[in-house]
Amino acid sequence: MKARSLLFDLWGDYIQHVGGEAWGSTLAAFVAPFGVSEPALRQALSRMARQGWLEVRKVGGRTCYALSQAGRQRIVEASRRVYDGRDTDWDGRWRVLVYSIPEAMRQRRNDLRRELIWTGFAHLSHGAWLSPNPLEDSVQALLRRYGIEDYATLFVAESVGNLEPAELVRRCWDLEAIQASYDRFIARWAPRLASAEVRLQSDEERFVEEISLVHDYRKFLFVDPGLPLQLLPSPWRGHDARNLFQTYYQTLRPGALRYLERHFEPTG
Repeated sequence: MKARSLLFDLWGDYIQHVGGEAWGSTLAAFVAPFGVSEPALRQALSRMARQGWLEVRKVGGRTCYALSQAGRQRIVEASRRVYDGRDTDWDGRWRVLVYSIPEAMRQRRNDLRRELIWTGFAHLSHGAWLSPNPLEDSVQALLRRYGIEDYATLFVAESVGNLEPAELVRRCWDLEAIQASYDRFIARWAPRLASAEVRLQSDEERFVEEISLVHDYRKFLFVDPGLPLQLLPSPWRGHDARNLFQTYYQTLRPGALRYLERHFEPTG
């Protein structure tokens, strides 16, 4: 587990709920059970600050880290998708983003593509992306963040070409591959849930298991676009994976919280 990804997990799972900021020493205590060294932690924190996810402040000889506005928006959205776990209803409309970004802004264009995939958009054609979800505000925030409002237009449409919704979904997303990813998640974690009471004897072990579970489940943010219920095939293995995640998470949470609270030092 890379230090940067682990820090995002920790902020989403705990730190955002206790003020949103933490001392460097607190973060070191949180990542130590995962084998992350202090130099690797400092490097990850520095990188996250350079990328605009974190804000850093000095208090005496100590360093405190807090999410930036962009970081808070990312964590709130990720937490909703990971922990909320409810199917959404489709309003029957598609969001189509069309852009033409100059080659001189290639890096921003590449960054936007990655963000669109994470948000749940699919590549429709050259310079065009598609989602059935009401992501207008998220898209506008992305365009502002990268300074490309003048190069992109977001449309809301009731149909795209002459394709039926189910056919359009199959064309844009590899649903069989997503189903297979959920099967692998279930195959890994169902036996661990069944044996947890015997295997996990300490709060530290439950904490490590919980964050590992969250980390593995959070990967679906980059795989599953969160399609509305009406556009999902039946049966959908994502439902089984979600139920497994929520059950195991609630099983591990009391012990993990005890560990987190034992090592968390308030910054205020």
